[in-house]
Amino acid sequence: MTNAVPLVEVWRGDFLESMHRGHAVICSASGEIVEAWGDPGTIILPRSSAKMIQALPLIESGAAKSYHLTSEQLALSCASHNGAPIHTKRVSSWLSDLEMSDDHLRCGTQQPHSDKDRDALVLAHEKPCQWHNNCSGKHTGFLTLTRHLGAGSEYIDPDHPVQTSVKQVFEEIT
Repeated sequence: MTNAVPLVEVWRGDFLESMHRGHAVICSASGEIVEAWGDPGTIILPRSSAKMIQALPLIESGAAKSYHLTSEQLALSCASHNGAPIHTKRVSSWLSDLEMSDDHLRCGTQQPHSDKDRDALVLAHEKPCQWHNNCSGKHTGFLTLTRHLGAGSEYIDPDHPVQTSVKQVFEEIT
């Protein structure tokens, strides 16, 4: 990260354990920069840090309540996971509750993060699938919202009601 500045220090007693560098910007409602640290022109990809914002339409629309989502399901919709059985079983169960399967996800397959979990798949003569993807909880949340809205299955299309609701809430929040 070019021109990044120290933003966070983590101390253990008198010992500086780690320092995290980056860029931060505060803007007015009109988009004018009020204050900046680092380079305010640096383009970043927020990726997984935006999952909590992307999950807001799931809650605000009433879908979470309507589908009686648990705190575990909401947590999966807001975070990444490592493809471990503790996560994949919950995602596959949630999909089953929706009468959907791995085929309905649009996040792509991904190997489990740990060697142990990858080896377990190989020993079981199984291949990783989309619910192993670290984003499968978010995508299952998108499918829940899709079902709630009565929208088409291609929820990753930028013009799909799920994506337009995510864009709207993202703009409101940021």
